[in-house]
Amino acid sequence: MNRRLYNIFIVLICLLVWMILIEKPTYLNAAVGASLAIGAVWFNSRVLHHDRESEVFRLQPLIFPFYILYLLLQIYIAGIQTIGKIITGNIHPDIVDIETQLENDLYICFLANSITLTPGTVTIDKEGQKLKVLWLNCETKDKEKAGEMIKGKFEKILRKG
Repeated sequence: MNRRLYNIFIVLICLLVWMILIEKPTYLNAAVGASLAIGAVWFNSRVLHHDRESEVFRLQPLIFPFYILYLLLQIYIAGIQTIGKIITGNIHPDIVDIETQLENDLYICFLANSITLTPGTVTIDKEGQKLKVLWLNCETKDKEKAGEMIKGKFEKILRKG
């Protein structure tokens, strides 16, 4: 995707987030949000990132919204399950080590943060491709099985990114 189209997409996403957070859809708020988004994209591309780094840390524009929607769905599902387990007292907290197949540090950070945002799990350490996770309902200590249960489809979606 060419750089201008990508930057326009990022500005629109930032503007959408701004309008949702500001909660007052007026023309003035849209103009302020658009100005801030354009300024942020310009600052990011000119000051923070060089060409090589921006190619390394670029997400596919069509994958990112799908990932966010999937994350929100998983947060709600895990929240309901976690509330049920807490009410019944059926929890077995433990720390498990999992490994990811992702090699890009940005994607690994997205995965770690997604695990933390999902109720019942918190990423407490990252070392390369290894994540240490506090799991509220530890069902297994096996790295592969625990990894599949905790990561779910997050890793598969990020591999496409």
